Amino acid sequence: MPNNIVFFGESGVGKSSIINLIIGHKKADISSSAKGCTFQATQYSANVSGHSLALWDTAGLNEGDQGTVSDMKAVGNLYRMLKGLEGGVSLLVFCMRAPRINDAAHKNWKLFREIICQKRVPVVVIITHLELEPGSMDDWWTRNERAFRTYEMNPNSENHPTGVACITATKGKLKKNGYQFEEEYEISQKKARELITKAYLRVPWKVSPVEWFQTIISRSTDTDCWGNVTVKEEKQRVAGRGVHELASRWGISEAEATKLANALEGK
Repeated sequence: MPNNIVFFGESGVGKSSIINLIIGHKKADISSSAKGCTFQATQYSANVSGHSLALWDTAGLNEGDQGTVSDMKAVGNLYRMLKGLEGGVSLLVFCMRAPRINDAAHKNWKLFREIICQKRVPVVVIITHLELEPGSMDDWWTRNERAFRTYEMNPNSENHPTGVACITATKGKLKKNGYQFEEEYEISQKKARELITKAYLRVPWKVSPVEWFQTIISRSTDTDCWGNVTVKEEKQRVAGRGVHELASRWGISEAEATKLANALEGK
């Protein structure tokens, strides 16, 4: 059974292009539109350096306008996909476009790493659009690592020096002597492949359902004029551990956390 590698992040960061880079030829559809073209998770099977992998391209997590929660539908779809993956999850790949981290990236990181995957699945980072970086593309991480740490976004570096690959996922324009960024592309391919194959769990973790809500049952008795006792039960659905964690870790109200939890449950 192939190891499930799940790519997630905002729309427009280049998840599909990264998958094509890793595979070595175009398989995933790419869109130049602002809205993106990946509306649901799509699997691409690949053998990378002798490793049998299932690369999952997912919807962007910021496509929509739901106030504090940027795109509940996409977040809910990704959660249910992770929960339903046969064989479990081997790696989460957080894809991000340079130059800087934003609050949505921080929230999505915490949601999927800490709440849904309970810190049991390694998360690595691929930074795209660094083809014009002066000097080495890796210099971007040197300058921005502190910002990641400040946001408590710590890539898994247990089996990789940094848990990060700074890359370009485009070859650029075709010129007389080849593509504009051909050398950078080849370097990026090697780095992305090395990151994925070193970091993934050899024993996948199965995502278990999060307790978003609890059901509280209250009982009352009623006695009629003949002395007959009737027991009445009333069920009430209240916020559970998952909702409280969403509110705390995302810094949102419990009402907003409840709204997101309902979306995650598909309600």
